[in-house]
Parts: sequence; structure tokens; C-alpha cells
Amino acid sequence: MALSDLRREMVLAAMTEYDTLGRDVFLETHGYGPARGYFVRYDGRRYDSKAIAGVAHRGVDGHPLRAGDFSGGNATVARVLENLGFEVTRPDKFDDGQYVDDLIHQVRTLKTAASATPGERKRHQPLTLLWALGRVSRGEERLAPWSETSFALSALLRRFGHPGDGAHAEFPVLHLHHQGLWDFPGHEDVPRASGSAAQRWMRELQPISGLRSWVHEIVTEQPAVHARIVLCLLEEYFRDVDRDALLAATSLAPEPDVDSPLQEDASPLPKGTSVPGRRSGSTSRVIRDTALAEQVKLAHDHQCQICGTRLVTRRGGYAEGAHIRPLGSPHDGPDEPGNLLCLCPNHHVLLDGGAIKITDDLAVVHVSTGRPIGPLRLVEGHRPEIRHLAYHRHLCEEPPPLGR
Repeated sequence: MALSDLRREMVLAAMTEYDTLGRDVFLETHGYGPARGYFVRYDGRRYDSKAIAGVAHRGVDGHPLRAGDFSGGNATVARVLENLGFEVTRPDKFDDGQYVDDLIHQVRTLKTAASATPGERKRHQPLTLLWALGRVSRGEERLAPWSETSFALSALLRRFGHPGDGAHAEFPVLHLHHQGLWDFPGHEDVPRASGSAAQRWMRELQPISGLRSWVHEIVTEQPAVHARIVLCLLEEYFRDVDRDALLAATSLAPEPDVDSPLQEDASPLPKGTSVPGRRSGSTSRVIRDTALAEQVKLAHDHQCQICGTRLVTRRGGYAEGAHIRPLGSPHDGPDEPGNLLCLCPNHHVLLDGGAIKITDDLAVVHVSTGRPIGPLRLVEGHRPEIRHLAYHRHLCEEPPPLGR
């Protein structure tokens, strides 16, 4: 049963099966969880190293190894595969973007249970991830004591979870652990997320826990990825929730940037002066950039989705959150990711003024000439909804208001 008996062709056969079945089915068929750091790379693709090695062992004696039959990691699986001429990546090497793609894929494919609300999925794991991402935004430690984690998650579940789904904080962190996203340092016997035994394990051991180190490092060092994950979770699980309230509750709402009103001097000037008189008054502006719009801008790293311009001020990157279907009466556009774009001020004005429109295949077009400007720039986790683009094109066809 030694891994040292593996040959290169056995590993390639396992990779072929992986490609045929797809990652999720391959892992589930053979009883493996997602890799937590060690991946084998071949022909431009990446594979979960322990699962590949275990299934490849079928070539030795006709039987694949199960996950509990052997240990993975640097000293075992990584060494054997490298000796066979394969490249194995370590947990601290995600700068090529592959780990980012894997992380977003895992977030998009969370194994969430059916809710007591018909047609919905439970929100326990998404709320746990949003809470952890909020800790990153506040600059807090990766790991937290169970008393703090349990209190915070229970409050979020009671407020934003579906009715009847319960507010037990133990199960979502255990589920996330077995999906490779959550860490219980020093514990090898972490139970599955079901039953009173799992709750008792958490209650008695009071473990510290948090995002796995590689996940935490990505979302800490790459704010755009952090924001893309937030948007993925909001779009998938929280369409009927006040998203600004949720982002505020999870510390993901930015501090408001409010301009103070201008108070002007009311004193009259002497007659005959060349300086015009003044009247007292104040000016103010409606702040349209909600917490959700801020997440959209972060996801795009403040780059305009039309021209790619990234303005930089003394405060950092600057862009504007543009609603495709306008907010308020008579349009009643929703404040949701699918109705938001990240634009520079120029293209924000042109979009709002009906000078440019966006087709269903996401091409940006001059309304007056029909000339294409280029494709709308996208990032993983944020895509405009076709229905809002269609509504905006309809507005572009209407005659402009009188006096404009």
C-alpha cells in the first residue's frame, strides 16, 4: 500500500478520470475533500494532490486508497509526485492566480442544506464567511475564540437567516472546515457537522478558529478578491435582504464620505464693487454610493468598466457606482450588484444621460452614431443583469427632456 509503488502512468490515468468526471464528482466518488494547499500541476491544469495519489494507487493493486488510509502533505504525497516528475504547489504559492480561482470556485459551490423556506438554501455558511471577511476589513486576527465566534454568528443568523433554520453557529464552521475553508489549529479530529456530538465537541473544547491561512492571506492582500467574494455571496444567498444593513452588520460597509454643506456669507457688499453680491444658502448632494456600490468598486479595483481608467486621489482609487436602471420614481431601480457598474465620472455621466448603451452581449455602443466603443469589462463575481440593460436601452430611445 506504499505510495512509493506509484508510477507516472498511474498518476496520469487518475488525472484523466479527474478531467472526465470533473473535480466535485471525482472527489465525492472517491471520498476526498478539497485540497487545502497541495496541488499537482500538469499540462496547464491543477489537481488535488492527495486525491490523485490515492486514486492512482489503483494501478498498484487494483484498489484506490481512501482519504483515511494515508497522510497527505509535503513529506508524503508531494515528495512522491515530485519524484515522478510532477510539479506540486505548496500552500504559500498562490501568486499565479490559481489559488484565487480555486477560492472563488469553492465559495460559489458551497454545500449548503435546504432551508425551511421552500426553494431557498440555508444562509449559515455564507453568513459565517461574511462575518470572517468583516474581521479582515477591520484588521482583526485571523483566529477568534469560540465564545466570540458563536455569539456573533448566532446574532447574524437570527437577524438574516431564513425563519425556521435555527441559529446554531457550530454547524457552519464545521461544514466550512470540511470544505477546506475554515481552520481549527491543533485539532485533527474535527467532527462532521451533524448531531449533538458535534455541538458537544465545540462546547467542551471551545476551539479557536477562523479562515484557513491561505484564504485569509488572499482576502487580506487582495481587496478586489475580497470584494468579489462578498458580491458572490450577496448575489447567491441574499437577494431579498437589505444588503446595506447586512454589510453594516458584518463590518463590510465603508465609512461614509460625506461632504459638509457649504455655508455662504450673507453680508451685502458695497455698491459699485466689481465683486458680485452673495446670498446665504447651503448646498448638499445625495450620496448614492451605498455600501454595496463600494463593494462593486473594490471588486473592480476602481477601474472603469468601459475605458479601464483608474483615477487616483490622495485617498486612493476613485470611481463611481453607477446604477443602470435609475433609483427612485419612476424607474424604481434596485440597489443590487446586477444593477450596478463601476465607472469613471465621464462614463457615469454618459450612461446616465443616455449617450451610451450596453447590449445584451455586453458591448458598449454610442447611441447617436451606433459606433461600438468596446466590450464591458468584467470580473468574476460581478455581472450586470440583462433586464436592467434592456431597461436602460429603452430610456435611451425616449426623447430627451425639454430644455436639455
